[in-house]
Amino acid sequence: MRIIIKLVKWMAVATVAVVALAFAAVALVYLAFYDSREDFDSDARTYVRAVRLELFNLGYIRELGTDDVRYVYQKRCYRQCHGESAMITAILSPSGWIQVVERMRMKEKVEISGREADVIIRYLEEKYPTTKSGYSYEVRKAIHHAVWRNDMGQGDIYCDVVLATPQYLKSIGAEHLIDEYQLKDYDVFIVAFTVHEGEVALAELDNIAWLRTPDGKASTIPPWRLRFQTADKHHYEADIRFRKVTGGKHAPKWVELGIENVGGPETRVFRWELPIQYPKEIEEGVGQ
Repeated sequence: MRIIIKLVKWMAVATVAVVALAFAAVALVYLAFYDSREDFDSDARTYVRAVRLELFNLGYIRELGTDDVRYVYQKRCYRQCHGESAMITAILSPSGWIQVVERMRMKEKVEISGREADVIIRYLEEKYPTTKSGYSYEVRKAIHHAVWRNDMGQGDIYCDVVLATPQYLKSIGAEHLIDEYQLKDYDVFIVAFTVHEGEVALAELDNIAWLRTPDGKASTIPPWRLRFQTADKHHYEADIRFRKVTGGKHAPKWVELGIENVGGPETRVFRWELPIQYPKEIEEGVGQ
């Protein structure tokens, strides 16, 4: 019993000593490097937040608080690439912020982990909403990746393409576009061109885009339509259409969209294997 009491006393003394040394070390750092308490507190919060973010990326913390989420966004996007005006004036396609953040990771090599990307996308969707959806983020992300294709760019111009299926439009809260696009009769592709610096000129997409199946090529059905172009001409988005081949029992095993001579002489080719596999949450009540 006496041994246990001595051990407890020794552990208490050791704990007090460690705490005292920690406080002494903190005090020395403060006296050596800081002129004010505010500067010290600010740096201390930054270090604590960095540790918390690393634990989040490793999976030891499941969710981040509001301040930490804002910090991740500001560190990875706002301070690293864009000013706030780029976010406020953004006019997004139905692909929304998922497409933007994924492009920054793949094309611009911005260091964003998968968990950070999810946090940033959710933050942007809440702060700069584009569409309302009744589906969870996970379902919307899975649907987006099923219909979205992109390339790494030609001449610094890179391209994103979304096959605008009824499932996709329903998932983003844009069901009204199903009838507007006449998706029972046409396959519609939302095409976006972006350049990080400089301008990207409008192209006559009806003359340079084609659809290929195992049976051969098909031409677009004019006219192509400009959805929007940003004021700085870094980005524009359009839709093009073809006679429907992706639905029904006789649909081909795959389709390829080709776009020629935008940013370089090479043809950009985007491929979808058919039928497209969607999450079960979206399949109920929606025809291909």
